[in-house]
Amino acid sequence: MSLSGLARLARLNRVLGRQLSLNGAAELAHAGRSRCKGSTPVANTPWTCLHHRLFASQPPHTILSMPALSPTMSQGNVASWQVSEGAEITAGDILADIETDKATLPWENQDDGFVAKLLKPGGSKDIPVGTPLIVLVEEKEHIGDFKDFSPESASAGADTSEQTEQQAESRDTPEESQPAAPKQTASSKIGPAAHRLMEEHSLNPEDITPTGPQGIILKGDVLEAIASGGQKQKSMPEKQSNSESKAQPQPKGVGESQSKAPPPKEAKEHSNRQLEASKSGPAKASQPSSGSNAGARQGKGPRYTDIHNSQIRKIIAQRLLESKQQIPSLYVSATADVDAVSALRQSLKEQGKKVSINDFVIRAAALALKAVPEANARWDVQQEEVQLVDSIDISVAVATDSGLITPIVGQANNKSLTQISTEVKELAARARDNKLKPNEFQGGSFSISNLGMYGVDKFSAIINPPQACIMAVGGSVKHIVMQNGKPVAKTRMTVTLSADNRVYDGEVAAKFLEEFCNTIANPVKMLS
Repeated sequence: MSLSGLARLARLNRVLGRQLSLNGAAELAHAGRSRCKGSTPVANTPWTCLHHRLFASQPPHTILSMPALSPTMSQGNVASWQVSEGAEITAGDILADIETDKATLPWENQDDGFVAKLLKPGGSKDIPVGTPLIVLVEEKEHIGDFKDFSPESASAGADTSEQTEQQAESRDTPEESQPAAPKQTASSKIGPAAHRLMEEHSLNPEDITPTGPQGIILKGDVLEAIASGGQKQKSMPEKQSNSESKAQPQPKGVGESQSKAPPPKEAKEHSNRQLEASKSGPAKASQPSSGSNAGARQGKGPRYTDIHNSQIRKIIAQRLLESKQQIPSLYVSATADVDAVSALRQSLKEQGKKVSINDFVIRAAALALKAVPEANARWDVQQEEVQLVDSIDISVAVATDSGLITPIVGQANNKSLTQISTEVKELAARARDNKLKPNEFQGGSFSISNLGMYGVDKFSAIINPPQACIMAVGGSVKHIVMQNGKPVAKTRMTVTLSADNRVYDGEVAAKFLEEFCNTIANPVKMLS
């Protein structure tokens, strides 16, 4: 049966109040999105849902999960909801603004219905792709049925139902001796920041009471344990190892010959003395105070404050690390005379055309890439070969509050200085407002990073994969040079290429820089 036929069958079954089979629902998942009675989301396919008999009494509904709005997105933030519970929505409406690893993008609804439940509040951060976010229903009167709905209870109920079935089947079959699976305790899951603190203070997972989801030990749990002297806080009395000791109270005096545990106050002081005497980690830390310095470490060791990283900054950090570790970099610098550019820029300004030095740099780089096509290339990791890129698309680094982003001036070699200037201003404004479209920042064949406006004379930048080259541009500096036997003042700008040496050899880099510097020195070429 075709996918469209399956979709029609699904609609017919909803009308008649019958459930589709589990296999039928699985087939519908390939169509990209389905609805079913009593659904639970599939983590890796956020647009699909499967049946569970436990929820057959619930009205037809759809659970939408965190979508993957960019190829590299593994988690995202709900910047804001554009709908509210109880609202009627139609296909094409914007459900929420989702912050991805690149920008904030609108999440568009695909069908008509009503919002029954928002599963995550606006502002929620670091939500993995596939996590349930919103419940939709077809009829308005069904909204109230999902007032107390939660994906956790749905998953737990489904697991309980399956376990009951397995137990019922096991009564009809002879038992087989099987080794018990190793039990995974809640303490076996530890967050990275918590793990680092535990190593510094020689703490074991058993010493800490986890408060994170699914029993994950968080940084705050470790700080709590450190502040309490490394003793695990327990809400229930410790279990006795002897079953008889549970049923009968111990007579007075029994076990008094054994060494007694110190009182809580003494235990805390003893643990603190051990912590101070330890040389394997920093000095003891106290409970962080509330307020702006809530994450600042106290005590004799260095103080610090935790600053939450946006999803964009996390992805940038990951890719820059991979770039430095995996790309053999070649660095080549050259200086270009910019006196002629400054004069032409002033002439254009008098004509009412405002063009920046960076616009000239973008235009000159595009023309140099056209003249040296070997420089407009990248490394194919799978094929282990160089790929020449046909289109000259210049990525321009723009600093935003959420991190560095590189909007693209597409086919820059075919655009005039004024076109480049207008486009760069518009892209930079949208980048700072997190309003870039994916095609405006994904891709590119060559990057430019300019720090000259900050008084930087020269620097080298890190290659932005999968690109093979980035050009770092410094500021304009006056130099005294000899010309026709006489000292002459020249304004020069230093540029540095950071190139993938698998793609660029010294000759390609030198040819590109020579062409670029000649174009900057003779900017009339950029007017044609």
